[in-house]
Amino acid sequence: MGLAAQLYTPDNRGHMPSFRNWLCVKVGDLTTGKLFPYVGAKQVYLCPTDQRDLASNKKITVPAMRGPAGHKGKRDYSYAMNCGLCHEEETSTFKTPAETMFLMEAVMAKDDYSGQAGPTFGSHTLTIRHNKRGHYVMSDGHVERMNQAQSIAAEKKKRFWFPTDNTLGPGGINMGAGLE
Repeated sequence: MGLAAQLYTPDNRGHMPSFRNWLCVKVGDLTTGKLFPYVGAKQVYLCPTDQRDLASNKKITVPAMRGPAGHKGKRDYSYAMNCGLCHEEETSTFKTPAETMFLMEAVMAKDDYSGQAGPTFGSHTLTIRHNKRGHYVMSDGHVERMNQAQSIAAEKKKRFWFPTDNTLGPGGINMGAGLE
């Protein structure tokens, strides 16, 4: 997924995909997402461990969602994009891309089709299904593997969510309130 974004960006004048349509344009159809031509296969979107959990009757405990409700549909993907990137998609303006998250393995409900993670909207909880660790793809393309304590510490930082100093969201909401 990270490699797909790194290929997408130069083809789109240095802009990363939007969190609004990276996953899909038509809810439930990954092939309509802006990254799909660079990914090429639906299977890449779904972690095998998550696939097993989704297929089981296992209850997925999801933290309380903040902000507006996302799109609903049978989830067939495992990764959520940082909605803080809506503030700036042009990578040349990112202050420290190695510190700003692009995608995460988020804890999401079985019917979450928002594809979003963020400090205010969407999931902000890393799933730790890989030996009590989870993965982040950072904006520069490298992958960070973190345990829960490391993830909680990272998610408290503005730069983790926002590539520039702009933390204002829709309607002027300060989406960076309470972050370090």
